Amino acid sequence: MIDTFSPPAHLGPATLVGLEGRDAVAFAHAQFTSDVAALTPGAWQWSAWLDAQGRARAVFALMQLAPERLVAWLPRGDGAAFAAELRRFVFRSKVTIAPIEDFALLDDGAARVPAGIVAAEQDGWAIALPGRGGRTALLARATTPAREDVDAAASWALADVQAGLPWIDGTTAGTLVAAALDLARLGAVSYDKGCYPGQEIVARLHFRGGNKRHPFLLVIDGAPPAPGTTIIDAGITGTHGVVLHAAASGTGSEALAVLPDALADATGLRVEATGAVAQRRAFAAPNLALP
Repeated sequence: MIDTFSPPAHLGPATLVGLEGRDAVAFAHAQFTSDVAALTPGAWQWSAWLDAQGRARAVFALMQLAPERLVAWLPRGDGAAFAAELRRFVFRSKVTIAPIEDFALLDDGAARVPAGIVAAEQDGWAIALPGRGGRTALLARATTPAREDVDAAASWALADVQAGLPWIDGTTAGTLVAAALDLARLGAVSYDKGCYPGQEIVARLHFRGGNKRHPFLLVIDGAPPAPGTTIIDAGITGTHGVVLHAAASGTGSEALAVLPDALADATGLRVEATGAVAQRRAFAAPNLALP
């Protein structure tokens, strides 16, 4: 019998931040948008950290590995900056917050871990993600330098775009409210857990309305635009959108962009920096697998 096993593809470094200590869960529950207190060891949830104006500083997967240990995986975030800013709010809480070094993100094939569950593997953790019909993200300790699989990384990035995962980086952090990123679609927002930074803005937009921006999938006839690139419509002045992240696709690219609802049906969308034509495409249904 021929062994068809292939090792996980190395996609690059994994940005992880640990929160440990007696008050780790209580502190995270008071700072993040999700219902952290509902987590149990071996489970994870989507979450975010907002500023006082309700704008997202970071979007991440939050794993509880032990009763007093949480780990946040920030797919496109800055772990050192996230940890440093979060430590400013510790005050008397018994919690230590620090980046976790020397971990890599690996593509471990089709989803094989139940939704919302963290599987301990290879001195790291595996979780299931949406995209390509389901994927396994393996966050493993990088004991030796490994060469990034460029093709696999490109495929992974495209799957993130097509799944509508609203990753933000240093360019877009602090610029978009939770509703504009549609974080509720991930189950990353709790409306009844109590106060956290930006909670009043989140609740107001949810219960009273007023949000006029949402994520959309764009197909572009050019190279992937960088995060933060402006999307415009030649026929509608003063209204524009912004790219969250993009990836190569065929001879062009695809991008996840936050657009004003006024541009939802626009036919003249273009990438401002290059003039490349951008066309809306529907997300695959369902586009997200909620844990």
